[in-house]
Amino acid sequence: MRHLIPGLLLPSLIFTLSAAAQDHLAVQAEQAAPAPTKGKPEAAAPALPMFGPPQDAAAVARGKALFVPSCGFCHGNDAAGKGAPDLIRSAVVLHDEKGSALGPVILNGRTDKGMPAFPSFTPEQIADIAAFLHSRTQATANRFTYEIKGLMTGNAKAGEAFFNGAGKCNTCHSPTGDLAGIAAKYEPPDLQRRFLDPEPSWVDFLMGKKVQPPTPAKVTVTVVTGEIVSGDLVHIDEFNVTFHDANGWTRSVSRQDAKVDIKDPLAAHRELLPQYTDADMHNMLAYLETLK
Repeated sequence: MRHLIPGLLLPSLIFTLSAAAQDHLAVQAEQAAPAPTKGKPEAAAPALPMFGPPQDAAAVARGKALFVPSCGFCHGNDAAGKGAPDLIRSAVVLHDEKGSALGPVILNGRTDKGMPAFPSFTPEQIADIAAFLHSRTQATANRFTYEIKGLMTGNAKAGEAFFNGAGKCNTCHSPTGDLAGIAAKYEPPDLQRRFLDPEPSWVDFLMGKKVQPPTPAKVTVTVVTGEIVSGDLVHIDEFNVTFHDANGWTRSVSRQDAKVDIKDPLAAHRELLPQYTDADMHNMLAYLETLK
């Protein structure tokens, strides 16, 4: 039981925290909204971006070009931290306005913490670096609405060759059978995640998407008396195997007293995951996107 309780409580805790956060944001939005004018239909409130207005794309590009060679070695090219702190969650960045708070830090450095000064940066360059850092903060805050792009870089022919060759995907799947039209059912990010890790995602659940329960692994247990029992696997470790038998009963058998045979429908996906190269993943996605 001690192994099951954390697994049961975690989804509930995540759901509770998410609901509380949504309620808090809803109250804030209600308090900030102007009162409706009598006699006129109430206009829909515009969607407010988190952590300030969107940054100017040109300023963000210029800021990134300055940040990466000067600051990326320590703070990471994406500002998420490396040897130096994560700037996406930095209090200085969060309270900055067009370089007002960042400027003194950049120009004077923090030598006591190992950060050198960059006195040659102009106010305009500091404002551009600030725009880049604010864009990273906003992208992180709005990550659930972020549109993932740039996935379609693979070669569909190479993906088809992997599907029918090294990946051995065609031993279980068929482009004219279970995969027919799959690209029309899922967006590219979801499609990529499903072939890399087909297990249901709690993020999808929290976002209100339909979540299909996982197909349980089947287990066949042969005990010392010769009795053979099959069912859906619940848990297995080095000591015991627990499963639901055909009558719906939960049974637990010591592995020292039984022969256990497991047929996991997702085993091939799990075995492939550490073997994929970046090219394999992009090529596979490009091929699956042809199955519309």
